[in-house]
Amino acid sequence: MADTNAQQDFAKLSEDLAVLRADVAKLAETLTVLAKTQGEAAADAVTSRVRQGKEKAEATAAGLYDESVAAYEDVKERAGALGGDVTAAIERNPLGAVAAALGVGFLLGLLSRGR
Repeated sequence: MADTNAQQDFAKLSEDLAVLRADVAKLAETLTVLAKTQGEAAADAVTSRVRQGKEKAEATAAGLYDESVAAYEDVKERAGALGGDVTAAIERNPLGAVAAALGVGFLLGLLSRGR
């Protein structure tokens, strides 16, 4: 009789272990699906952030390019106007321009001379 109870207990324990193994397998499958879903969501979030960063960088670069083109045009215009003013001043007073050029040359010569 003790032998029959032991066999029944062993059979019940074996059944319980089989059910437990099946539950663990289902749990592992569920965790795998969950991890995959969370991984995809994280990858989507990272991709979205990278895309937003790229768009922001491109917009900033375009803005800086536009500003630099405008600044270049402004400097070009000012240099042209300054060149015109210098030319007009030289034409009005050629001797004064020669004297100023000599003075500047003399000062540069003194500054570049070794001590």
